[in-house]
Amino acid sequence: MPRHYTKNARINLNATTADEPFLILVEIHHQSFSEPARIVADTQDITHAGYRYTALPIDVTLPDEGEGKLPQAKLIIDNVGRVLTDEIDGTRGFEGGTCVIMQVMRSNPSHVEWGIELDVLDVSIDQLKISATLGYEDMLNKPAVTMRFTPERSPGLF
Repeated sequence: MPRHYTKNARINLNATTADEPFLILVEIHHQSFSEPARIVADTQDITHAGYRYTALPIDVTLPDEGEGKLPQAKLIIDNVGRVLTDEIDGTRGFEGGTCVIMQVMRSNPSHVEWGIELDVLDVSIDQLKISATLGYEDMLNKPAVTMRFTPERSPGLF
């Protein structure tokens, strides 16, 4: 995803009181969906790239960029209207799903200032909120083989 901040976006990043705050757009993709769930963290809907993003009270903790660790984000969606509950139940917690997080400015919603695509790692639901942990599975630190040949397991080799 791009990271090309416009001049106005850079000014807002460095300002203590921004004239125009960033809008967070969230797309939740799953193979069982006919089209992704599109949400904006705002009080009014917005159109981006020809698609309508529904305004919902959401809280997004963007991933930090610490060296030596995988990026991880947190997404909390208000569940009072039970908008996504049936979809979550039908997909076993969005297993195999992905989530795209984008920052745009309201004055120019067609330009993505920053964005990232993450896997849905974990989802929990209660009466008030849906919480999702987003990130990447740590494939590099998994063992390459499931069985190791040790003297205890394979004494004939040693």
